[in-house]
Amino acid sequence: MELVVDLSTGAVDLHDGGAMGRFSLRAVRREAGDGGGNGALGALAAALSVHDAGTVEPNGDVAVPAAAVRRLAAEAAEALGHSLDGEWESGFAAMLEHASTAGWITGDGSIRVHVEWGD
Repeated sequence: MELVVDLSTGAVDLHDGGAMGRFSLRAVRREAGDGGGNGALGALAAALSVHDAGTVEPNGDVAVPAAAVRRLAAEAAEALGHSLDGEWESGFAAMLEHASTAGWITGDGSIRVHVEWGD
């Protein structure tokens, strides 16, 4: 599962919403930019805020609320003419449990994820 944030447009999309083995966040800029510099970090924070999809932590990681992942997964499934089912929820619960044992869940239940910067 990959949360993709387009820093050029501010779009936030969930890709591979059924792939529970990995959760990542990729920030991309479709135009020349500063990679992972302060301007990009600000653009990331703004896009996440507008879409209620997470917050940038002081160390540069992002805390993504589980509810935001569910919402984005449902939107992506709906766009394909599907809906989330009990199997998806079970897989997501297992993913959250694994993340919890690995220390990737914040105090408010959000998923802590490192940002992968790319084009």
